[in-house]
Amino acid sequence: MIKLFLIYKLMYFWILKVYILNRKIGIIGGGQLGKMILDETNKMGIYVSILDPSSESPCRNLSKNFIQGDFKDYHTVLNFGLKHDIISYEIEHINVDALDELVRKGIEVQPAPELLRIIQDKYKQKSFFKKNNFPTSDFYYFRSKNELLDSFKKNGINFPCVWKKTKFGYDGFGVKILKNEKDLIELPNSEMIIEDLVVFKKELAVIVAMNKNRDIKTYETVEMEFNPDSNQVEFVISPANISEKVNTIAKKIASDLAKKINLVGLLAVEMFLTPDEKILINEIAPRPHNSGHFSIDACPTSQFKQHINSITNRELGETSHENCAIMINLVGEESHNGLVKYENIDLIKDQKSVFVHIYGKKMTRPNRKMGHVTVICDNFDEAYIKAKEIKDIIKVKSY
Repeated sequence: MIKLFLIYKLMYFWILKVYILNRKIGIIGGGQLGKMILDETNKMGIYVSILDPSSESPCRNLSKNFIQGDFKDYHTVLNFGLKHDIISYEIEHINVDALDELVRKGIEVQPAPELLRIIQDKYKQKSFFKKNNFPTSDFYYFRSKNELLDSFKKNGINFPCVWKKTKFGYDGFGVKILKNEKDLIELPNSEMIIEDLVVFKKELAVIVAMNKNRDIKTYETVEMEFNPDSNQVEFVISPANISEKVNTIAKKIASDLAKKINLVGLLAVEMFLTPDEKILINEIAPRPHNSGHFSIDACPTSQFKQHINSITNRELGETSHENCAIMINLVGEESHNGLVKYENIDLIKDQKSVFVHIYGKKMTRPNRKMGHVTVICDNFDEAYIKAKEIKDIIKVKSY
């Protein structure tokens, strides 16, 4: 009887594996995140198509089926999705109406379109946090620049504060710290929110994964260091240099968010740690995220493999790591536009515990993400020194 049970169990898992491998997955977006997803799915033997508007997408030569098309166009997204069993995405600025229609036609879209609608609009996102009692800063919504200026004349504004476009901001674009009335005058005319400026001592992030069985795994809380001029992440440190209490709270907030939104996939939760050890959510992203790139080299399961595990309802992989990992973003230098060249990359590519990832983009421009390097060491101080050296040595320029 026991032998027969084991045979049935093996048959079940074999059928499940064949079923998963035969399901066609479509990923909307073909940037570096899509490339790193393909690095995993190609090893797993899973069929994945990519939709991206660029003929020079890093995914073009890696995908079994690369479709060049506009992911903001309703019919392009709909027609792409209908050829697949599961649709996911690595970018937020896509046509959600088409995703809704795919769901109505029986195609799985993970994470769900209704979540993406919240993410695409910073006003909706902040309102969601407030409505559901997740900790975040106070904010005010304005439909236009004139509405903001009228409010300023009547009620004033507490400077400094943070201006954010409600839609289409990314990587520091569409975000500005306002210091005085002159900064208000220079703003573009758009829908916006004005947030109270949070005084913080660290910027943190947690990546959480959840599958349809509602199994949850979180990666360790990471610490992010930003470039003060571009407002882009320069270093991601895992684990963050924080107390275990703060680490536990940060991971619980991320897990609670995942449960609240019925997540299937990955969710990156960016947070502020205040001087009095309180955590406030800044923003969230329902996809693999820059703050999780270290996991490729440091963790048994990278965030990209975990994303696939989640949307195909596989068992979630192990996320812990023993050593210190520091990820360094490689971005285009100022005043460099054109065919890319990586200065001094040969000086580090053979160093022990240094892992170089180039995204395959042919053209560089200022602050464009072109690659990253991960340093892994037993000692944080040693890893940080090496990371700083690499940041100083490697320059992304144009010919």
